[in-house]
Amino acid sequence: MSWAMPNTFAYIMLACWPIVAIALFATMTPPRALVWGLLGGYLLLPVKTAFDFPGIPSIDKTSIVNLSVLGAALLFSNGRVLRLPREWWLIALMLVYVCSPIMTVRGNPDTLVFGSTLLPRLRPYDALSMAGNHIIELIPVVMGYNIFNTTRARHELLRGFAIAILGYSVLMLVEVRLSPQFHNWVYGFFPHSFFQQIRDGGFRPVVFLGHGLQVAIFAAIGTIAASHFAKLDKNILSLPARIWVLYLLLVVFLCRSLGPLILLLGALSILALFRAKRIFLICALIAGTVLIYPALRSSDMVPVQWVADQAALLDQDRAASFQTRVDNENALLAKANKRPLFGWGGYARNHVYDEINGRDLSITDGEWIIVIGTFGWIGYLAKFGLLCLPVITAWRSRELTSAEGATLALLLTVNILDSLPNASIHNYTWLLVGTLAAARTSKSRAKPLPFTERSVA
Repeated sequence: MSWAMPNTFAYIMLACWPIVAIALFATMTPPRALVWGLLGGYLLLPVKTAFDFPGIPSIDKTSIVNLSVLGAALLFSNGRVLRLPREWWLIALMLVYVCSPIMTVRGNPDTLVFGSTLLPRLRPYDALSMAGNHIIELIPVVMGYNIFNTTRARHELLRGFAIAILGYSVLMLVEVRLSPQFHNWVYGFFPHSFFQQIRDGGFRPVVFLGHGLQVAIFAAIGTIAASHFAKLDKNILSLPARIWVLYLLLVVFLCRSLGPLILLLGALSILALFRAKRIFLICALIAGTVLIYPALRSSDMVPVQWVADQAALLDQDRAASFQTRVDNENALLAKANKRPLFGWGGYARNHVYDEINGRDLSITDGEWIIVIGTFGWIGYLAKFGLLCLPVITAWRSRELTSAEGATLALLLTVNILDSLPNASIHNYTWLLVGTLAAARTSKSRAKPLPFTERSVA
């Protein structure tokens, strides 16, 4: 059913993406080129495939896409895509996020021994590697801030999400019927546990994203974007957006992932019932809760055990899975609290091990528990501050009341909510961060970037 190594075509696709990005920026407006350069790479390139060159971080799907769109944009914008944000808090959080691995390395000079398992100490090279990865990770923030800084450009971003999931849904429906096989067929291996993609007598689509949960949350985000146009009574691909929303609701249901489906239904209800200002308020309250979630979790203010007990009354299989997640998070959080400021660093040092035989006892699913265990509270507040504060500051802004701004806030809120149970922060998430931060201040700017004023129709 799977192969251990990617085939040659997987590496060819990675190597060719800079050429694809250059072609996009050469033939499209920058907003449209950035949408398709970033989303196209995320949706089509292989996972768990990387170029490992000595002395530098590995070049994988995420890094090759981010570096490709950056390099291509620089060729056509004379460096304006790298203009620093005006918000002091945004720059401060980015600096902390990039520099915090230095303190993580300083706090982990020891080798960890669990039975026959040895986890290496952290070295200065590890600090440089992690900082470099964080810089690459944040490229879409700066690019989104500078390119999606007008209403027309943000309209192009929402349109891109909607069209991307409509196109991707064709591949998803094939896998719903035949089982997830595209990654295997195209790149020569299946990237995750096939058993996890079997649910309720059917299959979760995986396509090229590595896991069915990643496909489901992206489908939910694309559906919300399509709903924005339905609310405005607009067309997508020459058909009323309302028709596409109904179709995409069925697609998300067929993903057989309860969490993204619940988030989607909640987001659609908010979008249908409330105006922009109220949507901003709801999103800000949720984002603020996510920002302090580890503290709430540590103090037992999140009733996860009650949820697990109630779930057991409805579905024993899902309840057992949720209980396993809760138990793992409790153990991982207890270990994270032993080095709370800067965490345990990489090499799975944040995991929990059997003291006798050295077996890894951890299942790390949620983004929050991974970040706080690896980089501590400082790293967590830096990363989730970047994710959550644009939503909170957008609510506080008196200038940002537009429908597309509210939808962007809702997209980002759904994404960060999903990051609590799953590791679902991707390059499109960071693009939403930069775009929403720019949306808050774009009306007060003296002059937007000239190339973003070109038509995106």
